[in-house]
Amino acid sequence: MLYFYKSLKAWNTDTFKSVFINEVNSLPVDALLLQSALQMGSYATRDNFQIMINALTENDTHLIITSGIFYSSLIAGCNCSDDPTPVDLNAEYCELQFTINKSNAETDITVIS
Repeated sequence: MLYFYKSLKAWNTDTFKSVFINEVNSLPVDALLLQSALQMGSYATRDNFQIMINALTENDTHLIITSGIFYSSLIAGCNCSDDPTPVDLNAEYCELQFTINKSNAETDITVIS
């Protein structure tokens, strides 16, 4: 389970966006579900990783942050000497929703596009 304690504490402050982005940046690729959002490649990487905040909302129990994630992918080949698969990075984009529980900072991530 993920916990965004710093983001919860920074909510409604001028530093929220930078705190949130730092917490997201500290997560491994697999925690961000980027593999399941691939459209061009077959393996998600942290190359060219950038996050932008698209929307901030809240209800009585949760903070809801919609984010655009830019990252790269590779088309994984067999690495044989005659493998025709290029090793170029592919540009990828997805939107993630981060839902932070206000009572304990427990955070769920959902791919929304």
